[in-house]
This record gives sequence, C-alpha cells and structure tokens, in this order.
Amino acid sequence: MSGNKLLIAAVATVIWVISGLLLFEVTSLVSAFELPVSGPILDLTSLLDAWLLAGVILGVVDVALLWDMATGW
Repeated sequence: MSGNKLLIAAVATVIWVISGLLLFEVTSLVSAFELPVSGPILDLTSLLDAWLLAGVILGVVDVALLWDMATGW
C-alpha cells in the first residue's frame, strides 16, 4: 500500500512542477507583451499564489508519506 501512496505523491509532484512551469511561462509571455496580469476573468497573481499554496500542501504531504514509510508509524 505504501508503494501506491508514494506513486501518487510522485505523480502529484510532477503535475505540480509541470503546471508551475506552464504558469511561469504564461506569466513571462504576458510580461513580455506588456499585457495586464489581472483582469475580470483571469488573475495570474492569484493563480501563482494558489500554485505556491498547493506546493506547500503537497510538500507537507510528501514529507508525511516519506516519514510514514521510513518509520512505519
């Protein structure tokens, strides 16, 4: 069962990294073309904040899973 948890955590981390790369690429393109980063439909600043919060949560879960696997607690 712990192998499945580790696989799920690894896939979630990879998805988080890929989405972050895409988000930063979109942000840099928007900046390069001097477009507004916030608007009534899409706010890139809020998306970056949500991405960072998801990363913190994912990191805590990853550490907890690894701790569980290492100690068997």
